[in-house]
Amino acid sequence: MHIHMIEPLNNFVKLPDSRWESGWWTVDESKAKELVGSEIYFHKKQQEPSFFGGTITGYRTQEDEQYQGKVAFTLQYNAACRNVRTDKSGWSKKMKIITHD
Repeated sequence: MHIHMIEPLNNFVKLPDSRWESGWWTVDESKAKELVGSEIYFHKKQQEPSFFGGTITGYRTQEDEQYQGKVAFTLQYNAACRNVRTDKSGWSKKMKIITHD
């Protein structure tokens, strides 16, 4: 399983342990849990290759009002997750989850 996300704002935070965090996404917590260990690819637009990505190492659900209930993923950057394309089918809410290759 892996996930492609549309991220035009570069909403990434570098964490002290060389991981990154990206948020805030409308993803069910059960799905977020399933995605841990999967690859995540970030795109500016659906039909552009990914510009950033890596392996999801965890997630957290936001508690404050502005993003309450939304998920932030933590990831370990992987250069192999750059310049990856996906076809235009299957996108929903600025994301595309692929359950098999």
